[in-house]
Amino acid sequence: MAARHLESLGMTVVGRNVRAGRGEIDLVARDGSTLVFVEVRYRESDAFGPPEDSVGALKRLRVVRAAKSYLAEIGPAGWKEARFDVVAVEGSGEAPVIRHFPAAFDAKGKAL
Repeated sequence: MAARHLESLGMTVVGRNVRAGRGEIDLVARDGSTLVFVEVRYRESDAFGPPEDSVGALKRLRVVRAAKSYLAEIGPAGWKEARFDVVAVEGSGEAPVIRHFPAAFDAKGKAL
């Protein structure tokens, strides 16, 4: 669902569950010349809070570390800019709610 949502926004998904270094990136996409590392979070309900709230500091740092390994593997010719997004999916059935947070955190793992 998250990948389809990003594609509906004009982004191109280039990787799913990408292993890089000792970490994993849920989705890697291109938004024009920007390489986007996407953390996807799902919750069936908001009983324990919205899914995006579960992307804590430690998880952000792990994604950043994996992204740095990925960038080292593809080399500088493969990207111009990079950013970190979060896609939250809430609910199940025919009408889940999808929220996209572009540039949700920076390369130091700091929430923006």
